[in-house]
Amino acid sequence: MAESSLTKLMRLVKEYQYILWTVAAVFAICLVASFYIYYNFAGHPKEGYWFEVASFLRTTADTILSTVLIGGGLGGIVNFIFEQQKEDAQKVKDRLESMQESSERRKAFRSDLRQRLQEAHDNVELARVLIKSHRSGRTYGEQIREHIMPANITIQDIKNRLSAIQGESPIKHLIELQVSLTYMSAYLSVLIEEFSHHYLDIAMLQNYQDTVADRRRDVFTDIVSEGNIPDADDPRLLFLHKADKRMEKLNLPPRLQVVWEAMGRLDYVWDFIADLRDDKGQASKYQTFYVDHHFHCFRLLRDKENDRNESICRRIKFKHYLSEQERLTKKKNSDNPITKHDSLTRIIMQDGLGYDFEEQE
Repeated sequence: MAESSLTKLMRLVKEYQYILWTVAAVFAICLVASFYIYYNFAGHPKEGYWFEVASFLRTTADTILSTVLIGGGLGGIVNFIFEQQKEDAQKVKDRLESMQESSERRKAFRSDLRQRLQEAHDNVELARVLIKSHRSGRTYGEQIREHIMPANITIQDIKNRLSAIQGESPIKHLIELQVSLTYMSAYLSVLIEEFSHHYLDIAMLQNYQDTVADRRRDVFTDIVSEGNIPDADDPRLLFLHKADKRMEKLNLPPRLQVVWEAMGRLDYVWDFIADLRDDKGQASKYQTFYVDHHFHCFRLLRDKENDRNESICRRIKFKHYLSEQERLTKKKNSDNPITKHDSLTRIIMQDGLGYDFEEQE
């Protein structure tokens, strides 16, 4: 606790008390002696001499009083008070500068997280548009690897930075922000899990179709470039004919009918590229688990005092996951062992998005 000005003054007086007592004693002796001479040496044969001594002592006492006690004492007190005011003003200034610097750091922290969050969201939206427009297994694989996976890593990194916050939080509703980020990560995680289990089939079909198409194009180009009509028994014509028949009669596995139809059997990526709301106004999982929470996070990161989105926070599932987040945080800070099931991301993937880990395993 900071000392008061009076306490500091008393400490200063105590520090120089011997000097003050000495000066006071000399003053008192001079004053008392001068009065003693005036009253007791009147009419004395050497009255003039003693009166000069008394005058000298009186002048000395006056000098001590005016110079040391009044000039030095009061001047020192005034100077002390002035220095204290100056010191207090500097402390206030330093405190304000510290608060300003702290505020700027918090703003910079939130700004950095907002920028990274927006970049991740832009990558996810780009992947969504490209997968939907290209309708190919190759694009599906590229976008999951190049945009969805890095976006999920970014979100996980933001969560880790928030978990490492110590002292005053730069975000008012920190736990709500953490849960919304987990919603987003859970949605991207099911896309990645689905990709890891089914992309090989999609890629095989894509490669097969591309190989046959390339071969047919090369043969057809070769025939056209000759300028002569080939014989009916030309092996190249037989290849083209057999390729057509083969593509018609080929009995592919159920998931590998054609690339787009095969991808249509993947629930999560199909939800990802579907309209945000259907004709009945039903929101897609992408809207509910990712888009809504992206804007919620962006809102909470805009300013420390920004209020949360009550329409999201009032959802029963969201309240449940808030409780789970608090429970898991306490467990991670305890000595209890942590398992793969102690993950809010996994809980939302299973409970909210219906992902079955046991079936995939």
